[in-house]
Amino acid sequence: MRIFLHVFLPLVAPISLYALWSYIDGKRKGKGLPDWEEGHWFWVLVAGFIFAASSLIYLTTLGADPGAQYQSPRLEDGKVVPGRFK
Repeated sequence: MRIFLHVFLPLVAPISLYALWSYIDGKRKGKGLPDWEEGHWFWVLVAGFIFAASSLIYLTTLGADPGAQYQSPRLEDGKVVPGRFK
């Protein structure tokens, strides 16, 4: 799941959104899909790689240490204490 959220989704989301927008825009203007050479696919791929790289950087800088142990949420004195890494 982590690989899907931090690598696959940021890489594929801009491509999917651009393809959907290109399809809808082509239908609205009475044209079909533009040729691959006419589109802005290079910049869409660059944006996807930037999103994927930034999510991986976020994961490595704000995540817990590799040897950290996760302490699950628990109930203390009627209050829920959130989970954390030790």
